[in-house]
Amino acid sequence: AGQYVNVEIPGCTEPRSFSIASSPSTPNLLELHVRKVPGGLGTEWLHSNVVEGLDLRVTGPLGRFFVRASSADPMIFLAGGSGLSSPRSMVLDLLEKGWIGPITLIHGVRTVNDLYYSDDFVALSNKHKNFQYEPVLSEHSSGSEWSGSVGFVHQIAEQLFEGMFKGHKAYLCGPPPMIDACIRSLMKGRLFEKDIFTETFLTKSDGESLAKSPLFKKI
Repeated sequence: AGQYVNVEIPGCTEPRSFSIASSPSTPNLLELHVRKVPGGLGTEWLHSNVVEGLDLRVTGPLGRFFVRASSADPMIFLAGGSGLSSPRSMVLDLLEKGWIGPITLIHGVRTVNDLYYSDDFVALSNKHKNFQYEPVLSEHSSGSEWSGSVGFVHQIAEQLFEGMFKGHKAYLCGPPPMIDACIRSLMKGRLFEKDIFTETFLTKSDGESLAKSPLFKKI
């Protein structure tokens, strides 16, 4: 849980990487969350051409983003947008295996229309008392129906944990600005590199930088 696969897409000279969102308990299913990137050769092709029965070559699993289950520390999952994929797989895997420690998932999106799997996570939180789910909107108009959290993922994390993260393991998955903002908040709250694990979502246009936050180089 937490790893990714490389998908060979027609018209792309290089494969595109997508994190696995499904649980390892379903070995014959690989669920991928693919955000349609305007002008993105790979994602636009997938959104326009994927139909049942289409054959695509997939390589994996790959990566070093996985739960450190040997530790009993409470876990915090911070996700932005389609960065929910890896945390979903990891949370499902933990709960299916009977993990009893505290698990918190904070998922940030722009608007309520961007939320997905929220009903499933609410159901999981009702079933598992050790699991807390907190959806967050960064854009919210006063007239819309929304009684949940408003702001950014790192801000809501600071509120929920009263600014103190020491003694936790944190798993971050999302775009580079979200990752860096969350790392700043976690470090300010006394959680440091050895207990922070990241999976940065980069589009092809982002280039190959920021595989690891530059903030870690300063400590």
